[in-house]
Amino acid sequence: MHFDTRTLATLTMIAAPTLMFLAASAALVLVTGPSKAQDAGPRHIEIRGGETVEVPGPGGRMLKLRFTRVIADGRCATARCERAGPPVVEVQAIGATTPSFRLSPAAHLGAPFVPVQGRFVTFGELSAPPRELTTGGRPVPLDAYVLKLTVTP
Repeated sequence: MHFDTRTLATLTMIAAPTLMFLAASAALVLVTGPSKAQDAGPRHIEIRGGETVEVPGPGGRMLKLRFTRVIADGRCATARCERAGPPVVEVQAIGATTPSFRLSPAAHLGAPFVPVQGRFVTFGELSAPPRELTTGGRPVPLDAYVLKLTVTP
């Protein structure tokens, strides 16, 4: 097999800069690591009753939220109830100046959203266990509830 020297020189002139660019790009990625840029959009989180979640924010600041209490779950107490009220929950922001706050979709019972550490925590939904699983009029344990929140930057 015989290569023409002009063709070999042309291929080398094209391939060498391309390989150097790829090597430099790979070295830059290895040195800097993966991007730590946070998504600027809202984060949808779920908290089971009694649990604490950490929500990452801008600049690596973590927001810790704990679902501490269900004041009203929005369900009727009896099977013959015609209308239930809106749910009201209490959430604690650990390490914040406002330690705990009430959230509810009904503004007259609790705030639909609360500013915490420069972000807004918004009430989403409260999932309660079916009435059939709660027997004898006993209170529902806190860990049976799941609270959905939205945290915006």
